Parts: sequence; C-alpha cells; structure tokens
Amino acid sequence: MSNFNNKIFKRLKLNHAYGQLIALIFVPITILACVGAALVLYETSHSEKAQQRFAAIAILSRYQHTTEQLVHIIKHYPDQKSWAQHVLQNILNEKYLLSAAILDDQQNNIVSVGYNAQRAWPKFPKNNAFFGPIQHQGNQVYGMRLGSDQLLSSQWLVVEMDSQPLQISKYRVLIVLLTTGLLTLLLLLLCLNFYSRRWIAPMYEIRMQLQRLNADNLNQHMVVNSTGELRLLQRDIANVVKRLHVSFLELKEHTEQTEDDLRRTLDTLEVQNITYKQARDQAISANQSKSAFLANISHELRTPLNSIDGFIHLMLRQDNLSHDQSLYLQTIRKSSAHLLALINDVLDFSKIDAGKLELETAPFDLEESVFDVMDMLSPLAAQKQIHMAFYYAQNVPQHIIGDVLRVKQILTNLISNAIKFTPDGEIIVRVRLEQRDSKQCQLHFSVQDSGIGLSGTDRKRLFESFSQGDASVTRQYGGTGLGLAISKQLVSLMHGQIGFEDNQERAPTEKGSTFWFTARFEINQEYLTPQPHFEDLQVLSYIAHPATANVLRHYLENYQVQHTEAQSLLDLFSRLQPLAAAGNHTWVIVDYSGDTGALLKEIRGRYQGNVAVYGYQMSINPNMLQQYKAQPLFQPLSRHALIQLLENKPVLEPEQHDDFKDLNLQVLAVDDHLPNLIVLEALLGELNVKTTKALSGQEALQHIEQGLERGQKPFDLIFMDIQMPVMSGIDTTRAIRSLESTREGIRMPIIALTAHALADEKQKLLKVGMDDYVTKPIQMPQIIQILTHWSSEKFIQQPALNEKNSFHADHDQQILDWSLSLELAANKEDLALDLLHMLVESFGTELSEMQQLIELEDFPQLEHVLHRLYGATRYVGTPKLQKICGEFEGFVAQLRKQQRKADAQFIHDVMQRFKSLEHSMQQLRDAADKKLNP
Repeated sequence: MSNFNNKIFKRLKLNHAYGQLIALIFVPITILACVGAALVLYETSHSEKAQQRFAAIAILSRYQHTTEQLVHIIKHYPDQKSWAQHVLQNILNEKYLLSAAILDDQQNNIVSVGYNAQRAWPKFPKNNAFFGPIQHQGNQVYGMRLGSDQLLSSQWLVVEMDSQPLQISKYRVLIVLLTTGLLTLLLLLLCLNFYSRRWIAPMYEIRMQLQRLNADNLNQHMVVNSTGELRLLQRDIANVVKRLHVSFLELKEHTEQTEDDLRRTLDTLEVQNITYKQARDQAISANQSKSAFLANISHELRTPLNSIDGFIHLMLRQDNLSHDQSLYLQTIRKSSAHLLALINDVLDFSKIDAGKLELETAPFDLEESVFDVMDMLSPLAAQKQIHMAFYYAQNVPQHIIGDVLRVKQILTNLISNAIKFTPDGEIIVRVRLEQRDSKQCQLHFSVQDSGIGLSGTDRKRLFESFSQGDASVTRQYGGTGLGLAISKQLVSLMHGQIGFEDNQERAPTEKGSTFWFTARFEINQEYLTPQPHFEDLQVLSYIAHPATANVLRHYLENYQVQHTEAQSLLDLFSRLQPLAAAGNHTWVIVDYSGDTGALLKEIRGRYQGNVAVYGYQMSINPNMLQQYKAQPLFQPLSRHALIQLLENKPVLEPEQHDDFKDLNLQVLAVDDHLPNLIVLEALLGELNVKTTKALSGQEALQHIEQGLERGQKPFDLIFMDIQMPVMSGIDTTRAIRSLESTREGIRMPIIALTAHALADEKQKLLKVGMDDYVTKPIQMPQIIQILTHWSSEKFIQQPALNEKNSFHADHDQQILDWSLSLELAANKEDLALDLLHMLVESFGTELSEMQQLIELEDFPQLEHVLHRLYGATRYVGTPKLQKICGEFEGFVAQLRKQQRKADAQFIHDVMQRFKSLEHSMQQLRDAADKKLNP
C-alpha cells in the first residue's frame, strides 16, 4: 500500500512544496466552496418553490367561492358560460398567474382563461382536496376541489403558475456564488505568491547551493540572503559544510596513510600467496602420492590374499579332509574375506573422498547375496553364542539388477558391527518391499541387534568418518570407523537412505539398536522363480530362538506345509508317536544344544523318520548326525537350505564346475608373484585348461614370440597382472598389441588381473588394449565366467561329445541352455522337461497361424502371436530363439507405432524373419529331441 501511495504522490507531484500547498489549501477550499454553493442553490430553489406554492394556495382560496358560484350558474343557465368566463378573467390579475380553468373529474374543460387555456391539462391526483405542483410545459400546475356538495365535489379549480421568476432567481444566486469564488481564488493566489517568495524560493536556493557542493569547493563561502527561520537554517548548513571540509581533510590524510598500509599488506599477501601456492602444489603432490600409495598397498595386500584364498579353495577341493580341517579352512576363508572387506573400506573411502566411486550394474540373486554375508560372518556370531535370523519377505523380488558387491559391503558393515557390539542375544536381518512398479523396486533392509546401543550424542556423529560410539569401545572392539560413513555414501548412490533406531524407543523392554537402509534396484524380468509347494509334508519343530521359529513358521506357511510347533520338549516327545504313523513325508526339526545327543537318542526311540538339527555349522558334530541319521540345517536359516531339506537333498552339495578339456585351451598367466601363478595354474588345472606361467612382462613376450616363430597357435587367453617390476602389465599389453599388428588375423584376449581396485581403473585398462578386468583375489566363478565368455566361439567349433559326459557339448548353448532352463524351473528337472516339451509342441500351431496371418497381411494379430511365443521362450533356456522372437515382434510393432501401411519391402522382410524363426525352431526341436528322448 505504501508503494502505491508513493507512486500517486510522484505522479501528482505532491512531494514538492507547491504541490503540498495546493493539496492542503486549494483542494479543501475548493471542496468547501462547491459544497456550500450546492447547499445555497438547493435551499434557494426550495424556498422559491415553497413561496410559489403558498401564492398558488392563496389564489385558489381567494377565488374558490367565486368559482363555486360560477359553477352553479353554468349548471342552471348554460347560456351564461361566456359571462362566467368573463367573470373568471379577473383571476389573471394575480401575479405570476398564466392561466386558469374549471375542470370536472374527467378533466373536461368547463371554463378556462389565460394563455393557451384550451389546451389539455396534465393528469392530477383526485384523492386529496389540493394538489401541486405538477410540472407542465416548463411551468407549475396547482388545483383545489370546489365545495363539499355533490355538484361541486366533482369540480376543480386549476391554475398555472409561471416558473420563469424561479429560474431567474437561481441564476442570480449562481452569479453571486461565482463572483465570490473568483474573488476568493484571487486572494489565495496573492497569498501563495507571498508564501513562495517568503519560504519556497529560499529553500530552492539552499538546495541549489547544496547540489553545487563537492569535495573541491567545500571551503567556499555560502551566501545567506533569506530571513527568519530559513536564515538560521542556512547558517547552520554553512557551518555543517565547514565542519565537513575539515573532516574531509582529515579523512584524506587518513586515507593516504591507509593506502600505504594496504600497499605494504598486499606485498605481504603476495609473498604469502607464493607460499600457499607452493603448499598447494605440495598438497597435490601428496595427494598423488597418497593415490599411488593406495594403489601399491592395494596390490601388496590383495596379492597375498589372492594366494591365501586360492590355496584355501584348492584345499577345500580335497576329498580326504576331516570335518574339523574343512571347518578350519572355511573359517580361514571367511576371515580372509572379512580382511578383504576392511581393505575395501579404506580404498573405497579414498574413492569417495575423490568423488570417483561408481556403481556396477549386473543381475544377481539378492536373497543368496544377503545369506552369503550372514554365512561369512556366522563364525563370529557362533563364537559369542549369538543367534542369527534372516527373514526374506515373500513379495520381495529375488532376482534384481544392481551392484551386488556394494550391497554385500553395506550388509557386511552393518552385520559385523551388530556382532561386534552385541555381547549376547540375537541379530535379526530383514528384507522387505517398500515400493514396486513394472521395472523397479525400493527395498528396505534392517539389521536388529540386542547389543549395547548408543547414546544421543554418539548418534549425531555415527555416520562420520573414523568415528565410533566412544573411545573405550574403539579400543575394545577395534575397527577403522569407516564402515558406516562408506555405507552412507553407497546408499546415497543407490538412491536410498540409511538410519538408526533405538529399540527401547519402540519397546521399553527391548535393548540394542536397529540399523536400516533403503535402496532402489531394477527388477530382473528374465527370471521366474516358481513357488514350491509341499502340501503332503508334515513338519514338527522345536526351535528355542523365537525369531528363528517365527521365520521358519512363515516360510513353511508359504510352502503350504502342515507345520506344528512344539512348546516344550515334553510336548515334542508327545507329538512324535502320531507323527511316526504319518509315513515318510514327515520332518522333525530341533535346536542344537549342549545335550543334543541325548535329545536325538530320545527322538530316535520314538520316531524313525527324517530329523534335522538346526545350529551353526562350526558347532554341529557331524559324527553325532551320522550316528542318529540326522540332517544339518545351518544357522542362519535360508529358504534355499530349507527347500533342499524338505526335498531331502544334501545341504552341502559338492561344487560342480564346467569342464573345458575338449576345448584344448592354452592360457598364459603373467604375474611377478609366484604363489599367485601357482594358485591360478591349479584353479585352471581343475578346469582342464593348460597354463603357461610367466613371472614378468619380458618372459610373457618371449613365450608369445617363441610360439609364433614355431608356428604354434596363439594363446587363447592371457591373464595379465598390472603392477610388475621393470615392465608393467600395461606396457606388456601395448607390446603384445604391437606384436599382433605385425601378424595378420591374430588377436589374443588379455584379462587384467589387478589388485588396485581404484576408481576408473577398468576404463584406463580397457583404453590401453585390454579386453576385460578382474579384481584380486580371483574366485573360481570368475575364472569360469571369463573362460566361458572369451572362448564362446570355440563351443560352436567343437565336435559333439559323448552324451554321457555333457549335454552342453551336444548342442549349442545359444540354442538350448539346459543350465538356464533348470534355473528357471527352480532346479526341478521334471518341470524343466515339461516346459521344454510344451514349448516344442506349440511350434506347429504357432508356425501355421503366423504363416496364415502373413498371407492375410494381418500384422497386428501377428504381433500378438509373436508376443505370446516370446513370453513362452522366457521360461525355457533358449537364448537364440528368444532373441529372434523379440526382434521379430519389435519389427512388426513398428508398423503399428508408425501408423503406416505395409509395403512390398516390409512384407519381404517379414518373410525373411519368418524363415529365420522357422529355422531356429527346427534347431531347438533337434536339440530338445535328444534331451527329451535320450
């Protein structure tokens, strides 16, 4: 509102003296004059009208009796009407009277005199004895009823009064008002002239003098020519200007001194900037040294870890190990994995600090990944006798796309912290679904413990780097203090959040804390996990740990198992006899405790069916299980292990690896660390792959050159270490690529086998000519994946093997991938065979329908049939047929999306794709026939 008022004042120039004078004097006087003139005119007009009314009433009253006599004469002597008119003529002698008439109730003219008396008189009201004034032709008409008898009551005496005197009187008053107003205005102008010369002009002069002032003329004398208060004001301004001049001289002197000081300060700052620049260069150099140190320390730590992990794997492959030896080796392997996680924390913190940490994207089994972390950390929990439980909600997708290593890293940090800070009690890991659409899902992970908890002040710095609960805890439990800080950054990259809850805030009786985080993943649509059902199976369980019992109950309900929970050992024993009568489709699951042998002995005395003992792997005695013919069910409980148990399969299945013997692969392994070469040679030897070792880049080049000179075939694959003395892996790769350029048709895949694991490492290695990237310590699944990928063309070139050895060698995996078919069928071979049989049986009908639709050029319906066939191929491992169907469907869909008609070229392309689809179907028929009819 203030801005609006300011705009009005500026537009009307009311912020100046003249404008304010007009606004404060002229405007109020003008308003008062106008209101007064209006009131005078109104009152004058009203008075004149009242005076005219009184005159009309007086005339009518004076001539009322005479008029009544004339009416009686005219009534009795009609021929005397002219005489009556002559008598009524006397009424015209009245002042301002123009005409008069005697009218009846119908306003008929009986007698009339005066100017234009014979005209029609205006309508007038007849309810009263008197009326008027009535405006008529610029004049006023008044009337009075005559007498009270019957004859006279219907007669009216009407007179017309002249209004011109009223108008003349009004004009006279108006002229007087205008004259008075002009005289008043003239007087005000004289006053304004005096006021402006006395006050306003001196103020403008003062203003002009102030505007001419500057730093150079502050000492000039100001002329004082005003009077009164303005003269005093002008003198005060002159005194202020003099003081300003003195202050300006002082300020100028101070400024010159300050400039000298500033000049000296700038010289000092310039020297300091040179020092800071040198310090910055040193910091950059130190940061580069840090990166180099991290690369070196990564290599130095991962290299022996690679050897440790490899030799442990080879030892675990031995058949003559005792249970204790196998258990010890597994514990060592898990401990080395935990050590590797600590190394990853330090290296990842360096990546995060540099802003170069990136996530990988690949399909993985989420439930298996979470369980792998818990299984790796289970020996630590078993040592402290902490119960671990894992609940995977039924609606959570099992196969997703994301960075499995980072998910495991976050869970490893949270679960290991829970074990570290929980002296006794339990740890419960849960995975549930928060949001889901057709392509993505948001998952919620939580790790609940019953440990020491955290205070309010410790929570604020919980996710900071190098911090833990307090110093004493740090000394007692160790750790780098980086786990939660790195986890927070990783969760942020996964578009999620991480947080902490105090269990006592949720329930006063509980203790410990719950760490949780959310993450967003893509859903892997390639996998369909059928839900197993065991309707005919009966399970009797006695699990002392409530959380594990709850998880077991949920899983068995989902599998539609007839489940009974015993409340005590006596209750368990009482239910064994009825369960034994149910046959072989029964299971008894009990906890492993200190007196498990006596418990199993008592159970076997009453029940001879299937028995499972639930407990940690390192705690369960295998001899006792063998003695009482019981199966182990390891803690924490997983759905996969439970399904294997209910299907009566061994819980620990021996690892089965693909055999590459018939491919006759030649691999060159280059590493300056001999134990690593021994491990890699042994691992490749298990896969029947021949390995040539080289301890340096020069030796690797010699092997390659000697083989080419002798005319031998080049190596099928090269595993290349990166950090080697004299000639690094990068230099060796460049030399190999240069050597290949001199030989036509030679290209050896080089796989970087590095321990650096720093940011952008893979991109750098691929740019120098390497084909793939593997981080130490290398695992058997990684070797199999590398060999399978980079020798896939050799599978097509190899002759068929004996059906007894391998089905993959009989048929191209692109045509029928039986391992993928089994995976899609939840590893149920019967179901996989049925799905393959149904798919092959549908080919005849599908081909006939598609051919007919092509002839009719009904391409929308053809798109529907192709989509149906494409959906059927997703449940069987047929990569080639699935790809052809998907591409064929996408090609036909273009016609609908582009809203165009099919031309000759489009129909020709459809026929070509149809022939390719028909050929692929025939290939799958042949491959399936050998599998369905062995």
